[in-house]
Amino acid sequence: MATEVYLFIALLSIAIVFVTRGILKKFRYRGEMLVTCPETRKPAAVKVDVERAVARAMVGLDHVTLCDCSRWPEREDCDQDCLEQIERDPEGHRVRNIASLWYTGRRCAICDKPVEKVSHFDHSPALLNPQHKTVEWDQLRAEYLPDEFSKDLPVCWSCHMTETFLREHPDLAVHRPWKKSGPLGEYTPKNLAPKDEKSSRVV
Repeated sequence: MATEVYLFIALLSIAIVFVTRGILKKFRYRGEMLVTCPETRKPAAVKVDVERAVARAMVGLDHVTLCDCSRWPEREDCDQDCLEQIERDPEGHRVRNIASLWYTGRRCAICDKPVEKVSHFDHSPALLNPQHKTVEWDQLRAEYLPDEFSKDLPVCWSCHMTETFLREHPDLAVHRPWKKSGPLGEYTPKNLAPKDEKSSRVV
């Protein structure tokens, strides 16, 4: 009886180890990844086949494969050499982490307030492109993000909503630019600032 108990405990321990490996593998490779394509040397958005990776991990195999790539279906038969980049540093290649790092410490190009952190549970910050149009970063194709980050400006979600409303409904709003010109450093409409300053000089 004791032998059977020990055998059961041993098998249970082994099962727990392999299940844990599978769970860790799932969290390690979840989400969209951004890599440099070995063939084109340009950014490519890929996804690891997490379900297959978990199944393999639970039987002691560490090999992973892709289930999607921005270059597919044209290059679906490639050797998937980009996986080496992901296996070395999955966190550093996760698209959400790349965006979060880019927004960290930046201020909104419109209101100058710190841009909120990238989060799964909050509104996404946006980008202001050279055409002065704002768009949430996660609405763009991941493979285009490096180029967008190099030329666009960060915008908080509130200003993005305001700019979107002004752009889509110009007949329903009056646009009054603001500047920090109040006596206590508060923001006031730019068209009122000269009058305020003149009044203060007269007084």
